[in-house]
Amino acid sequence: MKILFISANQEKNPDLVYPIGLAYIVSASIQDGHECSVFDANFHNDFKEPLKNILQNFHPNAIGISMRNVDNAAYPSVVSYFSHYQNLISFCREIAPETIIILGGSAFSLFSREFMEKLKPDFGIVGEGENAFLHLLQEIEKGKIQRKASQTIEERIYSSEQFAYPGKFSFELDNIVSAREILDTAIYSQNGGSINIQTKRGCCFQCSYCNYPILEGSNVRKREPADVVDEMEYCIKKSGGKYFFFVDNVFNSAEDHAMEICKEIIRRQIKIQWTAYISPFSTSEALFSLFKESGCSSIDLGVDSACELGLSVLKKPFSIQEIMDCARWCHQYKIKFNCSLIFGYPGETIQTIEECIQNISLCQPSSVIAFIGIRLHKGVPLTISLEKSGYISEDKIGIEPIFYIEESVREYLIQRLSTLPDQYKNWIMPGLNTQKISNAYVKRIRSKGFTGPLWELFSIKD
Repeated sequence: MKILFISANQEKNPDLVYPIGLAYIVSASIQDGHECSVFDANFHNDFKEPLKNILQNFHPNAIGISMRNVDNAAYPSVVSYFSHYQNLISFCREIAPETIIILGGSAFSLFSREFMEKLKPDFGIVGEGENAFLHLLQEIEKGKIQRKASQTIEERIYSSEQFAYPGKFSFELDNIVSAREILDTAIYSQNGGSINIQTKRGCCFQCSYCNYPILEGSNVRKREPADVVDEMEYCIKKSGGKYFFFVDNVFNSAEDHAMEICKEIIRRQIKIQWTAYISPFSTSEALFSLFKESGCSSIDLGVDSACELGLSVLKKPFSIQEIMDCARWCHQYKIKFNCSLIFGYPGETIQTIEECIQNISLCQPSSVIAFIGIRLHKGVPLTISLEKSGYISEDKIGIEPIFYIEESVREYLIQRLSTLPDQYKNWIMPGLNTQKISNAYVKRIRSKGFTGPLWELFSIKD
């Protein structure tokens, strides 16, 4: 079959993000004998004319649309991407009315039924798509599945376990390959983006608000370190870029695996820089030493809170002391680090807000990114608890973002965080638009060759 893949994401703030999940699906489809083309909306703010050209010239049998995020999760300045997805799909229907449309991606997987009802695609893929998407195409080719108005939504949603949601996530990662010859890595590197690399899937942690276990499962499935570094070397040769982002939800959730990847980079004497999401859980100085030696320039430390109550409510598996240890090792090895925080969780008080701010300031991070409130998702422990308490009903959780913010501190929290950047210049509040770096400055410094997370610019500017 002829398949047109569309990466629908157009969000460039805070960083340009390579659609690595889609790249894996494209590669699997090519290996299965399908003729594939890709349209990346990241580089087409006005997508209609270029998309029309590819639809009319390529004549796909099916269109696979990857939907990355539902919204930006930044209260109170929330940006929903639903209307963009709606416009994109409507345009595809207008230009190619007979072509099958299949939705997938993390946004779709989180609210698959609602997206099916509102966007009216022919089929949807929940969770990992390498097997499910190919299985669906095979069924379509054989004539076993056709577009029928009588089909229920459940009959039109596929998952990695064939309709079993969230599935067992049994897909092994030994042979995954990213289609970087079609989804060009070089153009992302040239525009300041990192080269994304996935080393494993699944999250073994049970943070109360997080949807990663729903999207990837709780069983951690790892790639061979040599295969990971092979892909990195290929990307360097293909694109010339040398700044990598390990996009695992937590790079060090399997510490031995992370260390082996670092050792493989060192063994091959690859001169690169890299960044990753890191948890303070059960880390060691030896790990940070390997980070530095293998080219780590920065890490995003996912602490979420820096007070005892916050760590308990959010079910974080580490202590304040472990946060402090990570900060100390970052300073020792000259690794820049950002601390990501969530304020307004259940039970939050003025005292816990100030305790968190004080503890984080003691860490002296390169930057801090702080969110107000928790975007509620279906099926996560916090949402289930709030539903049981009567705070909210299950049918209210969906595409339209709902945030939990402890009401007793809502007003104080917004006021306090609004003025905090005056005290700490490196604090960023996405929902309050307190970012002091202009788009012109970002464009200028990117044009000079700076790559890596946008928050690193605070260190450069200051």
